[in-house]
Amino acid sequence: MKIGIMGGTMNPIHMAHLMIAEHIKEDFNLDKVYFLPTGDPPHKDLEVSSEKRYEMTLIATSDNSDFEVLDIETKRKGKSFTVDTMTELSKTGDEYYFIIGTDTLFLLRSWKDYEKIAKMTSFIVAIRPGYEEEKKIYDEVRSLKEELGFKIYLANIPKYEISSTDIRKRVSENKSIKYLVPDDVISYIEKEGLYGKN
Repeated sequence: MKIGIMGGTMNPIHMAHLMIAEHIKEDFNLDKVYFLPTGDPPHKDLEVSSEKRYEMTLIATSDNSDFEVLDIETKRKGKSFTVDTMTELSKTGDEYYFIIGTDTLFLLRSWKDYEKIAKMTSFIVAIRPGYEEEKKIYDEVRSLKEELGFKIYLANIPKYEISSTDIRKRVSENKSIKYLVPDDVISYIEKEGLYGKN
């Protein structure tokens, strides 16, 4: 099978995550998209547990049979690295496409054992229209392909101005996040008192 991987903290998962996953699944004829909430990411400290972020992702994707949520990283003890996850997934024999944003593209060289990762998965970079540093992106993609053997594809996606940071801020200020996050996820945030929600 051709499987997309949508990684990230999912803190919280929001409509743009879902729309991008659906858009890329269709454009690249993927059979499924695996959502992969990070466990204990090496570059961030998170105030919401991996279990709760996994639960929110599960709730948000439950109505789409082409979406699946994996707990590989949320169950892993200690720091979580993509190379460990891809080593585990690559045993299935499926073809993987890691979906990333332009910001992550420029961080790939800092990933642990990135040369190994490049052999186990292709990458799809979601580019928004009118991105001001387009030439920089193409240069980086060419460099990663030619020098390090990465398999990278570019996907033009609509510009969705939704961010988890803004959602957390709105919740803490008691502002509405309706239409930014699925309704069932909003109910979960309220029930669990996440992001300062009383």
